[in-house]
Amino acid sequence: MSYLFLAMILYPEAQEKAQEEIDRVVGTHRLPRFEDRDKLPYINALVKEILRWHPVGAIGFPHQVTEDDICEGYFIPKGAQVLPIVWSFTHDPDLYHDPMVFKPERFLARENYTPETNPEAFVFGFGRRICPGRILADSSLYLMAKKCLFDGKLGLVYATHEELVRTFEKEHPWESGHAKYL
Repeated sequence: MSYLFLAMILYPEAQEKAQEEIDRVVGTHRLPRFEDRDKLPYINALVKEILRWHPVGAIGFPHQVTEDDICEGYFIPKGAQVLPIVWSFTHDPDLYHDPMVFKPERFLARENYTPETNPEAFVFGFGRRICPGRILADSSLYLMAKKCLFDGKLGLVYATHEELVRTFEKEHPWESGHAKYL
C-alpha cells in the first residue's frame, strides 16, 4: 500500500485517470465493490504497475536445481541454489518498455498493442514456492486502491515536500545484462 500512496503522490496524472474511471463506472452514489473489477481496467492496470514498479519482495525464495543445466553458457550443477532477483525481472527492458517509468497504460489492451508481461508472473514467486496468498494479496491491493482513490485525493501538504518524496524514487544502477528472465 505504501507504494500505491507514493505512486499517487509522484504521478498525480495516474491518480486523476483512476479517479475519473471510478467516477465514470461507479459514480459518487455508492462505494466501489469487488464486482466492479472487470469494469475498471485502469485500476487493474494501476495495481499491476505498482507490483511491477516496486515489487514487495525484490529477491525471491531460493530454488534448488534438480538436474544439471546450462544457462547462457554457464554450467549450473544439480543441487545448486538459484535465487531469483524479482526486481531485475520487473525492470528488464526486454520485457518492459521504459522499465524505470511508472506507466499503468502498459497493461491496457488497445488496438495494435499487446499489453506487456503481467508482473504477477514474477512478484508472487515461482513453482512450488509460489505465494499461497497471491490471490488474496492481489484482491486486497485492488480493493484498497479503489477505496483510497474513491474516498479522496492523495497529495503533498506543502510543495517543499516534493523533493523529499522524490528521494524515495531513485534511479537504480542496474543495467541490462545483470539478470534477465529466462
